[in-house]
Amino acid sequence: MKNFRINNLKSKQDYQKLLLELLAPLRGRYSEGRGRLTLAGAGACYPQEVIELEAFARPLWGLAPFWAGGGRDELFEEIYREGLAVGANPKHPEYWGDCEDMDQRFVEMAPIAFGLLIAPGQLWEPLTETEKGNLAAWLSQINDHELPKCNWYYFRILVNLALRARKCPYSRELLESDMSYMESCYEGGGWYVDGSSVQKDYYCGFAMHFYGLLYAALSADQERRGRLRERSGEFAGSFIGWFDERGAALPYGRSLTYRFAQAAFWSAALYAEVDTYDAGVVKGIINRHLRYWLSMPVFQGDGTLSIGYGYPNLTMAERYNAPGSPYWCVKLFLILSLPDEHPFWKAEEKPLPFAEPVKALYEAEMLLQRRPGEVVAYVPGVYTQNVLGHFKEKYGKFAYSSVFGFSVSHSGDILEEAAPDSMLAFVPEGEQQVYVRKRAMEYRLTDNSLWCKWSPVAGVMVETEIAPVPEGHIRRHVIVSDRAYMVYDCGFSVAQRENPGWGCRVIPLSQGGVSCKINANANTNILYKNTVIPAVRYLIEPGRTVLEDRVETWSEGGNR
Repeated sequence: MKNFRINNLKSKQDYQKLLLELLAPLRGRYSEGRGRLTLAGAGACYPQEVIELEAFARPLWGLAPFWAGGGRDELFEEIYREGLAVGANPKHPEYWGDCEDMDQRFVEMAPIAFGLLIAPGQLWEPLTETEKGNLAAWLSQINDHELPKCNWYYFRILVNLALRARKCPYSRELLESDMSYMESCYEGGGWYVDGSSVQKDYYCGFAMHFYGLLYAALSADQERRGRLRERSGEFAGSFIGWFDERGAALPYGRSLTYRFAQAAFWSAALYAEVDTYDAGVVKGIINRHLRYWLSMPVFQGDGTLSIGYGYPNLTMAERYNAPGSPYWCVKLFLILSLPDEHPFWKAEEKPLPFAEPVKALYEAEMLLQRRPGEVVAYVPGVYTQNVLGHFKEKYGKFAYSSVFGFSVSHSGDILEEAAPDSMLAFVPEGEQQVYVRKRAMEYRLTDNSLWCKWSPVAGVMVETEIAPVPEGHIRRHVIVSDRAYMVYDCGFSVAQRENPGWGCRVIPLSQGGVSCKINANANTNILYKNTVIPAVRYLIEPGRTVLEDRVETWSEGGNR
């Protein structure tokens, strides 16, 4: 990792070299016919041949812009020219396979289609007429099957744009109806929901806006182009608050193993000429973000990216995370397609613009707090039913910090395995089972506070109000319970045996509170392998109880 050129990212060549360094460990791992890529690691909810297609396809999110912007690498050009030819050939042993409804193959068609759109010289023109026909036929399968009603519609949009651009049969009707559906997901203020999902997370930036901006840049749809750009400009004004001065972004929501795809929106905004911040501000966001991630232990021993977040960690993964999945991160390198004369390449990094200490993002259902070196989001716990893994931890906690991350449970059997940071944890008297908030039943967001109503277990109802203060935030819980519980009001997870230079404590403001610490199981936190969770413990009796606590955080050398 120390060899990555991350300290002086200025010219296009600097970013080109960085992309090739990131992808270098893949070079010797392609299959004999080069239509698949085999990486070490765990399985996923789709077959091995699709896992290998995914690993093959996802680097194209970075390589296609690299080629489109003038970059050249003979080996990768050869690999992908040959790989596309055999992978789409139904008579070849490495054929990617026929598709079914809801097929993961549709996800991996997107980077291939994008490559055909912007880098035909490397990915289309070298193919024979038979190979072109095979590839077009394989991609066209997406028009004959059902897709989940979410950002996957953009994969079909990209495929049909690519087929049209390469003079192949495509579905004009689906192109129009899919775009209409994607636009119906817009909720205002720059924010989309991801289809039928209700949560607001990184899919708004690295999917809905990202693909929408590709459409805006590559289609002739003048009416939608302007609308998509305008919405992205509005989104930028709130999304910039998700990044702190160090370059870290909020760890919040699903698909966090895509890591620096968190900043891919900013590359897409430049690519589609969206009026956001000047080139120096955007360069600062991207560069600090890359430096942050490439200083973290996110690589495996063979140099490939791991599944996890701050380190290799399968505990926090979703069922659709395969060894090649993390390479979605190279979507950030869309900037490589910018022309050589683009202002981005000459710009000097600038710091983040001034931001309000507390800001309500109403469309995102979030109260955002900025403190020196840290961004904290307070959320009510609004999300779709969990079918992918650990949603209550990824969406249901009271607070999410760019410094402390969050923890995912190993089980709910005991506190140490539950690792209930930033939650109010209920343990029935005389038992060990841990109950926490799953989602909000009701919530209200104001300019400086967040209220929600929720139930951790039958017989218990809680109303929680959170108000940011300069040192952190204050929580007030009104609990109505039908039995006695030991209740733990938990702060952020604090790293042990690692030195991030930050601390947290929870101060009881109600009588009967006892300060304590929970030694969380190793590898529960997504940023730090070993953590301790500061908390305040209360014994509550049946009936109505009001608890109030203050959660404080500080940086090394700061106020305690």
